[in-house]
Amino acid sequence: MRLMTKGLFGLLLSATCGAAFAQSFPERPITMIVPFAAGGAADATGRILAEGMSKALGKTIVVENVGGAGGATGTARVKNAQADGYTIGLGHTGTLAAAVTVMPKLPHDPKADFAYLGVVAATPNIIFVRKDFPANDLKEFITVAREKKDQLTFGHSGNGAASHITCLLFFGLIKAPPTYVPYRGFGQTVNDIIASKIDGSCDLVASVAGQAQSGLVKALVVASKERSATLPEVPTAVEAGLPEFQAETWTGLFAPKATPKPVLDILEKAVAAALNDPEVGKRLTTIGARVPALGERGGAAMQKLVSTEIDHWADILNKAGFKPD
Repeated sequence: MRLMTKGLFGLLLSATCGAAFAQSFPERPITMIVPFAAGGAADATGRILAEGMSKALGKTIVVENVGGAGGATGTARVKNAQADGYTIGLGHTGTLAAAVTVMPKLPHDPKADFAYLGVVAATPNIIFVRKDFPANDLKEFITVAREKKDQLTFGHSGNGAASHITCLLFFGLIKAPPTYVPYRGFGQTVNDIIASKIDGSCDLVASVAGQAQSGLVKALVVASKERSATLPEVPTAVEAGLPEFQAETWTGLFAPKATPKPVLDILEKAVAAALNDPEVGKRLTTIGARVPALGERGGAAMQKLVSTEIDHWADILNKAGFKPD
């Protein structure tokens, strides 16, 4: 009988240890890194899924907000974490796709550095402005934007964030680039819009629904083909005359690449259980998101989506004339 090679032995040992470890996983709380400050759509989505997954796993998932660099700081934290399943991350269209083009020195490679657990929500983006902005619909806004030019100020949560890339797409289409004001998170952005310190932003419906419903900000257009159930009075981009403006932000969960497969399987099943929970679905709908269809779920589907979206947003940003710093 031939001796087992060292490499093969190592693989078998790793698989055996991973399976044994998974039998008792999880034994303690899990940390979910949300790469933005508390208060925005990503944070809300993460907390809803953390509760749903905690119920399925029988252990608490603690949300930790690690903002900075348009989500790159928190995402890198997940990449460098111990690959034991006790640290997972939340990412979205911006941090896992557009950031590759927006930030050439991105400290992580979305295609190679992570093991994906699945998409958990999708929500359209929306253009909104301060309540006293001198425009009440998209047509009027475009006229004002072209007159104000760089005197128009729009905030976002950092280069590569969903709010940033949506603005780049939108203002590239209407050919009226504003002056961008970066913030560490949505909370700071919307507070300055409410205080009329800046003109507006291009964030998710889930982020700004409450402020729009309360009249604290003025919502102009939703970047989708269908109206949002959360803000049904706001016209779609198609209705408003800018059908090319389509920007739905998907959000998903991932773990460090070397996390043992048996552990990944447990986490992926917990994600599925959470998405099948009617209460989770209801809460996601309330904040303006939709639960992904069955064919959009799971780690393999998310891995494919990330790869496709990197190319998709590279094309959009290049056509918009974006030049990284």
